[in-house]
Amino acid sequence: MIDWGQFLIVLLVSVVSACFVVTVYSSGLRLWSTADTMAGRYSMADDGTVGPSTVGVPGATRPLAAVRAVRALAIVCFIVCALTVLYGIYLVVPQFH
Repeated sequence: MIDWGQFLIVLLVSVVSACFVVTVYSSGLRLWSTADTMAGRYSMADDGTVGPSTVGVPGATRPLAAVRAVRALAIVCFIVCALTVLYGIYLVVPQFH
């Protein structure tokens, strides 16, 4: 017999945790891209497209400390994402506990 209440709880936790992992990972990617742009590796053209910096494009737009802070936040996002996935694996595999 299926306990539908418990099934609903597992479904809800699965959806919320999947959304959390995707959100944190995509935030990390966005922060990493922002750090690259702040460092002058990429620039935005007048038409809104982003591409590698060239000779005619100015270099870094922010101080190095700000770039490092944003990059550190991106790494924190990736670590939180990895820890969340590892905790989920720990919960699923019975040999780990």
